[in-house]
Amino acid sequence: MAYEDLTSCGTVASLLRSADIRPNKHLGQNFLADRSVLETIVSEIKRAKPDEILEIGAGLGTVTRELAQIASRVVAVEVDHRLIKLLYQTLSGCENVEIVRQDFLKFDFGHTFGDRPVTVVGNIPYRITSPILKYLVDHRRSISEALLLAQSDVVEKITASPGPEGTAFGVFVQAYADVSIIRHVGKRCFMPVPTVDSLLWRLSIRDHPCFSADSETFFRVVRTLYGARRKMIRRALRTWLPQNRIKQVLEEVGIDPTVRGETLTFEDLDRLASAVVQLEGTSP
Repeated sequence: MAYEDLTSCGTVASLLRSADIRPNKHLGQNFLADRSVLETIVSEIKRAKPDEILEIGAGLGTVTRELAQIASRVVAVEVDHRLIKLLYQTLSGCENVEIVRQDFLKFDFGHTFGDRPVTVVGNIPYRITSPILKYLVDHRRSISEALLLAQSDVVEKITASPGPEGTAFGVFVQAYADVSIIRHVGKRCFMPVPTVDSLLWRLSIRDHPCFSADSETFFRVVRTLYGARRKMIRRALRTWLPQNRIKQVLEEVGIDPTVRGETLTFEDLDRLASAVVQLEGTSP
């Protein structure tokens, strides 16, 4: 059977039917079925000119086949054993593709790619978007950049961080990577149709993080402030610092104690975290 266009809803339905596969909601299986989106992905990857590519969730091989025409090596990770047999069919002739059946959250970058930074491509399942992004950031030394499809609300909160519309997790991601949105991808670009729209976006690892303070203290400050985002900073910090020292710290770093923590910039958060480190170092 020839697979001329894996972005065709008819082809996708036929493939799944022939293998007696029903998309697994638990695994967040929504297969790309839009030629325009695929062409945008291809264009963006060609711009990066990667030698090796790691794909998160190969699915039916729709994107994988195109990646095989760009890079010398493509490692396609897929957790669903039911799709592996289909992948060997749709990727027939793509000799530079390695199919790996594995949970991506257990993927060993060093074992597969050594110390060479790799380009990552993936349509991230809605249910585990945050864990996958955290895994990527935690393994940032093994990654040059990632081109990802993810649900729009998560990406929008990341790009708005730090800020009133952002999140502590968004600050974590933006602290280590530049984030840029490429295009909107409507929910009808997938089959089956999910409940939310997506965004195609790029995550580019920074040479240096957006802070200089101790990382554990920095992110504790972030979690404390965003965990009490409706409170003034002086009150939010009471859960952590001695009340009689909060005023001193905020005066030292020039931060108004009555503003909310979500309004602080990276520079503000960094100064505050550095001051807290000094405070804890001098506390009896």
